[in-house]
Amino acid sequence: MQWKDGLFVIGFMLCHQVLNQERPNKLWIASLESSWVIALFRDEVLYIHSYIQSYFDCMKGYSKRISEVKDCYNQAIQKAALRHRERRKFLRTTLKELGLILTDQPGLLGPKALLIFIGLCFARDEVYWLLRHNDNPPLQKSKGKTTEDLVDRQMPELLFHMEELRVLVRKYSQVMQRYYVQYLAGFDAIALNQMIQNLQVCPEDESSILSSLCNTITNLSVKQVEENELFDFRAIRLDWFRLQAYTTVSKSPLVLAENRDLASLIDTIVFHTKMIDYLDEILVETSDFFYSKIFEDQFHMCLEFPAQNRYIVAFPLICGHFQSCTHELCPEERHHIRERSLSVVNMFLDEMAKEAKNIITTICDEQCLMSDKLLPKHCAILISQVVNRKKKDKNKKIAPEIAKPGVESYRKTREDLTTMDKLHMALTELCFAINFCSTINVWEYTFAPREYLTQHLENQFAQALGGMVMYTKDTSEIAKPSELFVSVRAYMNVLQTVENYGMCF
Repeated sequence: MQWKDGLFVIGFMLCHQVLNQERPNKLWIASLESSWVIALFRDEVLYIHSYIQSYFDCMKGYSKRISEVKDCYNQAIQKAALRHRERRKFLRTTLKELGLILTDQPGLLGPKALLIFIGLCFARDEVYWLLRHNDNPPLQKSKGKTTEDLVDRQMPELLFHMEELRVLVRKYSQVMQRYYVQYLAGFDAIALNQMIQNLQVCPEDESSILSSLCNTITNLSVKQVEENELFDFRAIRLDWFRLQAYTTVSKSPLVLAENRDLASLIDTIVFHTKMIDYLDEILVETSDFFYSKIFEDQFHMCLEFPAQNRYIVAFPLICGHFQSCTHELCPEERHHIRERSLSVVNMFLDEMAKEAKNIITTICDEQCLMSDKLLPKHCAILISQVVNRKKKDKNKKIAPEIAKPGVESYRKTREDLTTMDKLHMALTELCFAINFCSTINVWEYTFAPREYLTQHLENQFAQALGGMVMYTKDTSEIAKPSELFVSVRAYMNVLQTVENYGMCF
């Protein structure tokens, strides 16, 4: 969609005579109202409305067209952000449901492949739109809530569901290969053969291409997939380009425009071949990301928003995409992108582990305090209070009731959440993210998210143990062994319960 809007804007600006027709004019206006910037390359953008106005200013009789562009700009800065926010909201729900269905029924990955890639394309375009427009605000301030709509705290959820679909496609790639190998040999080959026979005119060159294409897909079998044979259909796709070139020249006996069904079928065959031998490249085309520092800002925003913590693993996973952003014609940036992606994924995993460690430490400290309240030395106050109550001395003021251990567990309603409840919920969400995948591959390196948390917990426990001893330098005193034992046991009980969150150490 983002490239289509750019093509409409630039194309119709250069061929502005066709804007007098109804259909081109509608496409032009729709594209101008959907954005105020378009991407030129990566994070380089063009403010389209001001650029078009300056282009039309030097032409006579285009004042009406300039005012139309100004109206489109006002519509864009007032309504575009809200419209795209609602699209992201819809895509979050849709991709989540699609992921749940495909996880339960992986066999649907074959027939629903096109739907998956369309969803990934739409989601990628919406994420790019948000990042691009957030980094390049309107030149004029609008009266609406444009600034608020350009901050999406739920974007990590959309990124996470995109990553889920990518994982499913890679995990069950053989299922998709089996489906499309059978589809090509069992339907596409037969349909193509019938169309070739029904052609009234077919020159020798075109006939040889069509026959070769038909024979190639006819000889496919499921046995090749079971034997893990490597497929390569680049020759078929190149033949399709040759056929288009032959049939679009002037005075060609076989005109492709007059055989739309044939063109549509071969185009479908080309897509089916890509589902067999070009799957990784299709995933790169439909869902890879590359942008600036906003990526890190979104990560920290997600870390501070507990409701989105479980989706935060999408950020380190996306760092594995950066490798596909390099280009053969620009080798000097390869080293920079590599170092950048490695440093960012290391920082993300470290920050996630630190946050989980801080939550666990807070829970441990609270448990140590509660265990300390159960020590015998705290019973004297309660005994004294009971004795004073029996004396019933009216002259003395009644001391306030001392909170007994265990009071914190009483609840009036289930909706009343204590600080400990919130900490446990936050820990559950973070542990889900850390435990989502055992390893993350970025370039030639493999990162283990759990190891980051294990290392932080080991260091924290060593520091906490030193604090529990309560060594006083002046008097050379330490805590009583019984009290130290109670504190260490409380601390260890919390660390052992971390395994209940899916963490295996």
